[in-house]
Amino acid sequence: MKRMSAEDLLNHYEAGQRDFLLLDLSGLDLRGASLPHINLMGVDLVGADLSGADLNNADLSGADLTRANLSYSNLSGVDLSHAIVGEANFTGVNLSGAILNGLILGREDAQGPNFTEANLTGARLVEVQLPRANFTGANLTAADLAYSHLTRANFSETFLLGTFLKQANLAGANFRRAQLFGTFFVEACLSEACFENASLNCVNFYHADLNQVNFDLTTDYKRLVMPTGYRGDRYKFRQLRETRQENVAVKPPVQAHSVHW
Repeated sequence: MKRMSAEDLLNHYEAGQRDFLLLDLSGLDLRGASLPHINLMGVDLVGADLSGADLNNADLSGADLTRANLSYSNLSGVDLSHAIVGEANFTGVNLSGAILNGLILGREDAQGPNFTEANLTGARLVEVQLPRANFTGANLTAADLAYSHLTRANFSETFLLGTFLKQANLAGANFRRAQLFGTFFVEACLSEACFENASLNCVNFYHADLNQVNFDLTTDYKRLVMPTGYRGDRYKFRQLRETRQENVAVKPPVQAHSVHW
C-alpha cells in the first residue's frame, strides 16, 4: 500500500480529489477533519484518529479501522460494509442511515466495538459479526440487524424501536433498562439474555430461543408475541405474574403470523 500523510491527504482533498483507494493511512491524526463524500475504500486506517471528523456519505467499505478512534464523528450515510472494526471507538458517533453490512472484528479474541450513545437510526448491520459489541444508550430505531452474530453484546438503555433482529444470535446479550417497541426477534437466539427492567411493548418473540432468559422486574410490557414451544425450563415472568399479568397477550403461532410491524 502507498503511504500518504495527513497533510497530503487534506491538500489533495482540498484540491478536489475524492478517491483515495487502498492507501496506508494507519495512525494518522485526522481529528476534526471535514471530508464528506470521500472514497476510502479498502484503506488501512488502523489506529487512526478520526474523532470529531465529518465523513458523511463517505465510502469506507472494506477499510481496516482496527483500534481507530471515530468518537463523535459524523458518519451519517457512510458505507462501512465489510470493514474491519475490531476495538474501534464509535462513542457518540452519528451513523444514521449508514450501511454496515458484513462488519467484522478481524480476529476472534478482539473486543467488541464501542457504539455507546451512537445514532444508528435506520442503519443496516445485516450478518455482522460483532460479539461483545457495546451499544449502551445507542439509538437503533428501525435498524436492521437480521442474521447477525451479537453474542454477549451490551444493549443496556438502548432504544430498539422497530429494530429488526430476525434470526440474530443474541445469546447472553444484555438488554437491561432498554426501550423495546415493535422489536422483531422472530427465530432469534436469546438464550441467557437479560431483559431486567426493560420496557417490552409489542415485541415479537415468535419462535425465539428464550432458554434461561431473565425478565426479572420487567413491569412495562403489553401485547407480547411469545413462542408456544419455548426451550428452557427457567423461562418465566416472575415479577410480571405478580404485577401486571392481565396485560400479557401470549398468542399462538397462527395469530403471530398476522402481526404487522
